[in-house]
Amino acid sequence: SLIYGMRERCLDPSEFGGYMLDDTLYCYETSLSLKKAGDRSNDNTTLKEHMESTADSWEEYWEWLKDIWHVENAGGIKMGEAAQAYVDHIRNVSENESPVYTILALTPCSKLWPWLGKQIGSGSNDFGVYTSWVEENLVPTSTGYMEYQDHVEWAYQAGVVTAEKALEIFTASIQNEVNFFNSVARCQPRPRRESGNDCQGEA
Repeated sequence: SLIYGMRERCLDPSEFGGYMLDDTLYCYETSLSLKKAGDRSNDNTTLKEHMESTADSWEEYWEWLKDIWHVENAGGIKMGEAAQAYVDHIRNVSENESPVYTILALTPCSKLWPWLGKQIGSGSNDFGVYTSWVEENLVPTSTGYMEYQDHVEWAYQAGVVTAEKALEIFTASIQNEVNFFNSVARCQPRPRRESGNDCQGEA
């Protein structure tokens, strides 16, 4: 998986590139889903504004990533099955459920990445060529998910969100996150040489 490969420093660059192309399109599709949900939030100005600003942030991620990966447009990327299923899940929520559930559907992503960073030692451990990516994306101190949670909690207290539906959507998002990470082929770590065991010619 992606995280395993980074932790063990054996991640195939081609696998990483494929994941990042999927993730680039994921950002684009997420911004669209947030805009759809926001357009259906006319009765809640605070939620509508939050979803619009969040959609703008995801669109900025898309613009940034597509430049890095030399992507001309969204139609040029053929998504992998796991990423496509994740995008379809969020789109379905944005089109068919109360708008705040779209925020809920994105909460696992914003909450899981900091947790993963803490588990693998982002900021202190060496991940080879992927160290900078880990430190920029898996930030243990990130608390962006808390704003998502605040909106969901308000909606729950107002009776807009039910525990049963929330658990269903949250669980589906978590599973999609796992599947997306695991869409990256698991690599085989290379044995690491012990210090002082380098081959040396005899004197």
